[in-house]
Amino acid sequence: MTQAQQPQRPTTPSVRRGRTPAKNEGGGSQGSGSGVLAIKGRLTEWHAMSDEQRSAAWAGLVEWVAWLHDRYELSIQSRLPECWPQHPGIIEELWTLKMWREALYTTDTDTGVLTGHEAGGLAQHARYWHTDLRNLFTQITFYAERCAAEHGSGRRLSDRSKTDLKTAWLAADPRCGIDAPSTSTGTSPSRAPRLDAAEMHRRLELGSARGLDGPDSDHVHSLGDWWTRDLETGDWVKITDPEMHRRLDNLAATEPGN
Repeated sequence: MTQAQQPQRPTTPSVRRGRTPAKNEGGGSQGSGSGVLAIKGRLTEWHAMSDEQRSAAWAGLVEWVAWLHDRYELSIQSRLPECWPQHPGIIEELWTLKMWREALYTTDTDTGVLTGHEAGGLAQHARYWHTDLRNLFTQITFYAERCAAEHGSGRRLSDRSKTDLKTAWLAADPRCGIDAPSTSTGTSPSRAPRLDAAEMHRRLELGSARGLDGPDSDHVHSLGDWWTRDLETGDWVKITDPEMHRRLDNLAATEPGN
């Protein structure tokens, strides 16, 4: 699951017009605000975290996977191998699914949306999330070909008597002994094209740009491209990720008047 290229400062996704979502025991988030996703910065990779950050992030992922295991009955047909912490590819898949879900869901009834086009847009994103979840667990042998266990009925982690799986998972290292990728010296990473705020304002006034859900939207379509607002500088960054581009096209198609 690839995110749109954005400014360099590492962070996690947030919900537009809201604060950074916080994890809750139901697998969702408790951040305020609603609407389509506004990605500010980039996700922090495991090897870029401090020891304290990595420990906290790993504990949070294990708790979330334990919830996911029971909520989606992942022990049926061994959809999730119990040895998933030993498979770095599965760790990365679960980590991004967790971040994505927490940017979508909330248990705060005062800020959540139930009806209207914003609810429809979020629900569509949630359908994409569930599609990716099913794709992962129907193709889990891509990462763990020989780790499927004997077929059995769904079992909750709390029902296991021989082994405390959560304890074993917590003791694992999310890096799996794999070092960070080396970077070439003398070259700088490519950056997505940018527009200053004045130019985007001019395009909006001329009608060559249109906000996803109004003139104050953090996502704007202009001259065939999608742009997202840099919340720190006010400039606009071109979305170059094809999947994000497609999802925004789908959301725009559901807007009233389209």
